[in-house]
Amino acid sequence: MNYSRENPSSNYVKNIDFYKNMHENGFYTTSGEKKSIDEVYAGRTTSSYVKLIKNIIIKNQCESLLDYGCGKAKLYNEEFQTNKASYPNLRDYWNIKINLYDPCYKPYDKLPKTKVDISICIDVLEHIPVEDTNWILREFMSLTKKITFINIACYPAVALLPNGENAHINIQTPEWWQEKMIKCAEEFKHLKILALCGYTSEKGNLKWKSVDIRDSVQEYIKKNK
Repeated sequence: MNYSRENPSSNYVKNIDFYKNMHENGFYTTSGEKKSIDEVYAGRTTSSYVKLIKNIIIKNQCESLLDYGCGKAKLYNEEFQTNKASYPNLRDYWNIKINLYDPCYKPYDKLPKTKVDISICIDVLEHIPVEDTNWILREFMSLTKKITFINIACYPAVALLPNGENAHINIQTPEWWQEKMIKCAEEFKHLKILALCGYTSEKGNLKWKSVDIRDSVQEYIKKNK
C-alpha cells in the first residue's frame, strides 16, 4: 500500500502518540535512567552540524529554512556551546528565515506549506516506520527549492518508547538510505541532496558515510577546518 500524509500507516499514527507522550512525560533510557520533559527531544543534536549547515546556507545563498522534525527546537532561541565554540542561537547565527515543524510537539505541529531554500532533517528518519519513509522524504523535499541536509542514525537509540521498544524503529544501512535518496533525486531533479549516515563499525566505533547527490558533504565539512 502507498501511504501518505492523508493516509499514514497505523504504525505511524501509533508512533506519533508515543512521542507526544514522551514530550509530555519524559522517557526511560536503555540503562534505566529517566529523562525529564525538558530533555526530551530538545533539538540539541543539530548543534553537531551548526557550522556545516551555515556553510551550506552561505554557498547556496539560502534565505529560508525548514527544520523538519525539530523537536522542542530549543537551540533556535537560546545560547549554546559545541566543539568549544559559543553561539547566540541558531536564528541569529544562521541569519535566515526559520520554519519549524514537529508533529509530536504542539507548538510546531502545523507543517508550513511555504517552500524554502534549504530543508534539514536531523535525527528523524530512524524514528519513522519503514512503510512511511517514502512519503516523509518526499514531503519535505517537495517543500525545498535548493538543497536538503539529512542526518540519520543507523544504530539503536538510547531512548525507549513507552511500550519498551527502542526508539529507533527503522535501523537501516547507509546504502539502504542512499538508494531511497537516489530514487527521490529522480523525482526532484532540481534538488541537491546531502546526508550523513552514522553507523557503528565491527569494533563498536561510530563511523559516517555520506550521501552526495549533485553536491558533496565533504566540501562543507572542509570549510569547518
